[in-house]
Amino acid sequence: MNGFFDFARKEGFPTQFPANKTAVTVDVLEAGLILASVMLILCFYMIIPGFRRKYQPVIFVRVTLSLLIGAILITSNFGQAWEVGEITTHTSYKAGAKEEILATVGVRLGLRSVNVTLLQTEDKKNSKLPGEKIDYNERFWWTWDQGLFGFGPYAGVLQQSFRQAQNRGLPLPILWVVDYFTMDGEGLRYGRHYRTAGWYAHIAMWAAFPCWLLANVLFISVIRYGAYFSALTGALQLLACLLWVVVRNPNPLIIPFEAGNITTKYGIHFWLTLISGTACVIIGIVIVFFDLRYPDDIALFFGIDPLADYEEYHLTASELAVVRQKVYSEVVRQKVYSDIGMVEFANPDVPDTDKTQPATRCVLKRRTTVRVAQKSLFRKPTTTAEDENEIPLYLNVPRQGHS
Repeated sequence: MNGFFDFARKEGFPTQFPANKTAVTVDVLEAGLILASVMLILCFYMIIPGFRRKYQPVIFVRVTLSLLIGAILITSNFGQAWEVGEITTHTSYKAGAKEEILATVGVRLGLRSVNVTLLQTEDKKNSKLPGEKIDYNERFWWTWDQGLFGFGPYAGVLQQSFRQAQNRGLPLPILWVVDYFTMDGEGLRYGRHYRTAGWYAHIAMWAAFPCWLLANVLFISVIRYGAYFSALTGALQLLACLLWVVVRNPNPLIIPFEAGNITTKYGIHFWLTLISGTACVIIGIVIVFFDLRYPDDIALFFGIDPLADYEEYHLTASELAVVRQKVYSEVVRQKVYSDIGMVEFANPDVPDTDKTQPATRCVLKRRTTVRVAQKSLFRKPTTTAEDENEIPLYLNVPRQGHS
């Protein structure tokens, strides 16, 4: 096999190629979280055709809303676009070099780090640095210790990363931007305030995640509790946005360049968290309202037995009178009429008299402590329709009045 395994090799050694260094094109963690969410949604969509046709739209809505909220929770927690800003300007590239480049400098702030990008926008033919590929994407973490002042071994993670970037010789625009986050004195405490805001906001986001899980579990058992946890999930997301807005920095971040200043604005992950939190609160309130006023409809929407939230009572005449008086007082107070829904059951084998068989009534009462907005605490069982085909037909048996 001479000439096959030794092709393009020098002196019999394996072929070696230099490293092909490329710029970061995508956030791998964020892309992985999005991919996992999409795969989970598709898996649930694949089993929807297995349900009955009339329930498929309901299940589609429930699955889509629930998994979309969960995807936003995780993606926004680890996302890098809570605040963004960029500018296209002429700037120096290397220390000690007089050549300038036309590039776009971008800043992306997340809960755990700051991301700085540098991309050359001018044509390579007109570039003053021929053969130089300028496409940088550098991330500087600040999780979570502030550390001592300076850049020594006991300084914060961000300060130590900045010193390592200087030693590696990163471009000047990137170092110029990150330098604003390493300062920690007087009114220049951008790094400290953004780190503190990210710390509190990420705690609120992590607290919202188990609330979202509990809401999904409770929606298949106790609908109202699921609505409470859904509203709590939204409240924690809104709290995360509020903490980021209030704690992040009292002074606006302004980084000057030749063509202007880099100023930040709220990014996609901030707005997604705000919208998701508002939607969760509204959904929770709407579900609580429907559970109070239309319990049967909301139970069917979530695929739960409408009678699962009721307890059955058999009351005598004296007990029934007490219940009637309480219900009548509640009806008068609310100024609405509501049927208390009681059905009398008599024993057909025993004469129905006061001495032999006391009148009893079956009452279904909801397990709830909310009485003001409740449509009715009581309901009567649905009467089962009789089917004539189920009545037995006896042949060759003489009937009364027939020969």
